Amino acid sequence: MSTKEKLLPIVETLCTERGLILVDLEVKGEKRRPVYMVFADTDDGITLKQCEELSRAIQDAIDLNDAFPVQYRIDVSSPGLDRPLVKDFQFRKNVGRKLKVKYHNGEWVETVSGTLTRFDENEIELADKKEKYLIRRPDIIEAKIKLQW
Repeated sequence: MSTKEKLLPIVETLCTERGLILVDLEVKGEKRRPVYMVFADTDDGITLKQCEELSRAIQDAIDLNDAFPVQYRIDVSSPGLDRPLVKDFQFRKNVGRKLKVKYHNGEWVETVSGTLTRFDENEIELADKKEKYLIRRPDIIEAKIKLQW
């Protein structure tokens, strides 16, 4: 069992207890000195205080568990604008915003940009000035917020 597989249920439980949604968990760095990168959020956004509390709770859980290395670092943060949207609540929060979506279109991979007008568990709808795009959720490779400059 990988370190991530061992850590995931612990972090999910700690997030749920605090009313947070675990968006992603990454384990980086050396095996003897890993970096645990936790991305959590809420419908209203995550605060610095919530990040600190979650970080402390994860640290306490890891320190009591011999399955993890003694030396490690924990980074807890919001997913940020540059990370892909993966969970329903992320799409819900971003209805009305411009997205850039890479997806499988049959044998091809396509990329389109448009305003997210709706979504459900099966598909998303993007609209630009000329047309609407219905993209099946399983076909999405990556959906990111398109920043306006």
